[in-house]
Amino acid sequence: MRDRHAPALIRRRIASRGRSLVEIMIALVLSLLLLGSITAFYLTTQRSTRTQEGLRSADDGARWALSVLGDQLRLAGLGRVDLSLLSARPVTFDGAPVLGCEGGLADVGTGACVAPATANADAITVRYQRIDGSLASVTDCNGRAVPVARGVVENAFYVTGNTLMCRGSDGATMAASRAEPILDNVQDLQLSYGVAQDADSANVTQYQPASALAAADWSRVVSVRVCLLVADPSPVNADVATTYRDCADNVQNIADGRLRRRFTSSFALRNRVG
Repeated sequence: MRDRHAPALIRRRIASRGRSLVEIMIALVLSLLLLGSITAFYLTTQRSTRTQEGLRSADDGARWALSVLGDQLRLAGLGRVDLSLLSARPVTFDGAPVLGCEGGLADVGTGACVAPATANADAITVRYQRIDGSLASVTDCNGRAVPVARGVVENAFYVTGNTLMCRGSDGATMAASRAEPILDNVQDLQLSYGVAQDADSANVTQYQPASALAAADWSRVVSVRVCLLVADPSPVNADVATTYRDCADNVQNIADGRLRRRFTSSFALRNRVG
């Protein structure tokens, strides 16, 4: 006689056997695929966030550095107004408003240029009179007070150790003045100069590097074009960016994983074109 309870017993035995090895392996593979997808998405998002943070940091730093340099260039050539002069610019300021060095400074204390010019970062010294009552002219590029006895303010901007520096005018002499950092991770500083046709003109036909200017040309500089190349302080994955354009507009390869970005701006020397 057939047992009526046999089918139910068989079903209970089958249910109690658990999962087979094949089923477990399939579940494990699917779990690993899901985990891999989640990890890849997380890493991609993290790289993108890190890249944006690096670019934002470079943007903020470069804008600050350009604002400091731009404020000084707008003061270049500042002098006392002599209303007895009938010339187009009755401003008394002796000498050049700016002095540039292609390839940097050989001596920060004296402002002497390297010779001959090199392909290294450029340097520039901005010059103007210290005038009591003019708040901007009685403090240097680092915000320090310029001594009353010092008639001409001379602030030098240059790059050393990938840091943009400014040697101010808080000392009695250039050599006695202190230098302070403006911006870190600066890979390059390139400068070109717009030279007017003559002393009474503000027309610029072309921009030239410092090495192309004769001694007499510096008093006719009416504008300066600035290029800063700034690097992200931390490396990111190479697949984010592999090249960048330098200040000469050449494409360069990124070998260390650090993003780089150039920032350019032109500044008119108001005291020379007004």
